[in-house]
Order: sequence, then C-alpha cells, then structure tokens
Amino acid sequence: MKSKLHLRLYKRGMFIVAVFIMVCLSLEIACSEKGWQPMIKNNEALTQLLNDMCEQYNQPAMAAALVHGDSIVAQATVGKIVYGEEHAADENSRFHIGSTTKSMTAILVAMLVKQGQLQYGMTLEQVLPDLPMRDEYRDVTITDLLNNKAGIIAFQLAAHEDPMIVKKLMEEIPSAYPDPTEQRREVAKLALSLEPIAEPGTKAIYSNVGWPIIGYILELAAGRSYEELVQEWIFEPLGMKTARIGGWPASESEPDQPRGHYIGRDGAGTPTPQRLNDEYVFSAWMNPSGGVHCNIHDYALYVREHLLGLQGKGKLLGQEEYETMHSTQVTVNIRDMYPHMKQDREASFGYGWGIIKKEQGYLSSAAGSGGTFFAQIYVYPAFNVAVVGVTNCGDGGKALSELYKKVTGLE
Repeated sequence: MKSKLHLRLYKRGMFIVAVFIMVCLSLEIACSEKGWQPMIKNNEALTQLLNDMCEQYNQPAMAAALVHGDSIVAQATVGKIVYGEEHAADENSRFHIGSTTKSMTAILVAMLVKQGQLQYGMTLEQVLPDLPMRDEYRDVTITDLLNNKAGIIAFQLAAHEDPMIVKKLMEEIPSAYPDPTEQRREVAKLALSLEPIAEPGTKAIYSNVGWPIIGYILELAAGRSYEELVQEWIFEPLGMKTARIGGWPASESEPDQPRGHYIGRDGAGTPTPQRLNDEYVFSAWMNPSGGVHCNIHDYALYVREHLLGLQGKGKLLGQEEYETMHSTQVTVNIRDMYPHMKQDREASFGYGWGIIKKEQGYLSSAAGSGGTFFAQIYVYPAFNVAVVGVTNCGDGGKALSELYKKVTGLE
C-alpha cells in the first residue's frame, strides 16, 4: 500500500524536493542600493499583503520576512493551519522549507573544508574508502556532488525510476535501518551500485540522492550525525530556536502546527490537508536534501546570514566561503537538469543556489517543495536585501514569486 502511495504521489509531481533554483550573486554591495527602499516597511503592511495573497492564490497559510542589511524589517504569518478550518497560523508556526535545506548542507561542507577535514576536490574513493562502488564513481568529487554532476540516480519523480529501486529507498532501507546515518550509508551503497544515469562529471542532473550522500560524507568526516551538525553548527549559532529537521511540522504529537496541503485531489484545485499520520513523509535519509522546518523568524535569520556573509559579516563562515557557494559553478539547460520539465533555457547554479544575472549585480534564489509546502529564498546583495516566503500548499510558487516583487518593487 505504501509503495503505491509513493508512486502515485511521484506521478502527480508531489514528491519533488525541488530546488527550481534561480540564483544570482553579487560579491559587493553595489551603489545601486542608494535611493532604493523596500515597498513594505513594517509587520502590519506585510500582514495585509499576505492576507491578500492568500486570498488571490487560494493558499491556506503564508509567512514571509524582509531583511534589509542586518535588520529584519518586517515579518508576518497569516492564514489557517488547515484549509477551511478556524485554527490560525501564527509566529510560532513552522513551515517545511524543502530543498532550500540543500544550501545548509553546502554550508556544512564549506565549514569542514575550512577546517581542513574535507577538500572540494576529494573523490568518493577517498572519502568513502570502505564503501563498495562501481568504478565509474570512484573519481567523482565532492564538487561533482554539489553540482549534481555525479551521475547518481535523480529520484525527482518515482514515475521515472525503477519501482523496485523506489521501494528499496522508501520502504526497505528506512524500515531495516532506523538510524538516519545508517540509512544514508545504505542509500549510498545502493546508489553507487547502480549504473550512472550520465557519465559522471559531464552532465548536471538534479539528484535528491546525491545530497544525502554528501550528508553521509559529512558524518564520516565530522564524526557526528548530519542532524547534530545542522543543529549545533547552524541552528544554534544563528539563534534558530524553532528549527527542526525530519518529518513534517504537524504530527499527532503536535497537531497545532501547519499541515501541508495537496492540490487538485478533489478535481477542483482545492487544497487538501495532509493527515496528521500521513503515510507520505520523507525518510530520514533525505534530510540533507530537504528535511528542515522552522518558523518565519528563524528562516529570516538564516537568509540574513547569507546576505551578511557575502559582505564578510557572517557568523558561520567568511566572505570567501559564501562567495564560493553563491558563485556560478555550473550552467545547464533546465530540461537536462530536470528531465521531466518542459522548459528550454539555460540556468546557472552555485552550491545549493541558482544564479541569475540581473541589471544590478546578481540575485541568489533557492526554492523548495516536497509537494505539500513551498518555500522560496531571494538574496539580492546589490540592494542589500533578502526575502523569504513559505506556504503550506504545494502550489505556492506563483504566490511567493509575486510576493517578492510586491515586497521589494524589484523584478
């Protein structure tokens, strides 16, 4: 039953921990910031805007925050934790941030590189010496994994994968290995035993399996679980007190958190809430790909770190490390990166970010969705501004893109 559910969700595009990232970068604060001010300047104005956006885009709940320099200028959460019900979302409500978690995984890599425990050019044979793997993968580097160029199974949509492999990844490994690190080890063994989907090092194809392998590499290098590393090296230093990793925000033990919502199950596009004990949940091995949930304030603290980090004012890393993550590392055609998508255009990517050249510098952006939430981050150093937004519905992308424009007045 469970495998059929996962397959059905994949076919509907509900299980993508997608980065759909479009990013840009600016290594300096450009003079263009002078004279520019955000359109929204306080919590009340943002609350009104979010209420309007919820109604316009039929979202159960939305939350957003605007960062200008080192200040969180505005933050707000509106709507209902369950569509059509009365329980309101509030400042304590956590939203799942999907694949924007990958940018956190990239931070952990940069930290261990800075500490000398890893190097971006290290190969899988070097960092996973005791793990069996096909010869094609032995020279794959950490950089290849970060660039999605390792040739590893994509795991974007189950309909595009062997059902037996999907069953192993979603059922057999998680049930046989309750510990997340052990799950990632077994997922790495499985993935590296499969024929590459492209010649490693040659073609970027977005992989939701490659990032958990990075997570396992981090665990071996640091001697700590990925979950401990995120908590102790990112959440705690940044003061992200509500941030958690694994599962959905709402559960039977925490029924007052926002539920994720499916789209179109009733045939009319009405958001349908997940059950508190919904079978559809990411296995723990996927946490490095997209396991974090937090309230909007903590999400703002995280994006502020990137904005300030690009100016040499970050808490976690220096300017050089942030510039590496936010610089173009690979340029690909979207249809190659995401084979199920119809778009035919080039896009540039950093480590966990997408990079877009704008008239004024570069804009970094990352988006993530597991199908029942949607999250979007924008970092625009040229204007010294960053915006984060989340919804508890899988079709929130259009709403969040429009929100960014209305909050900043920028395209």
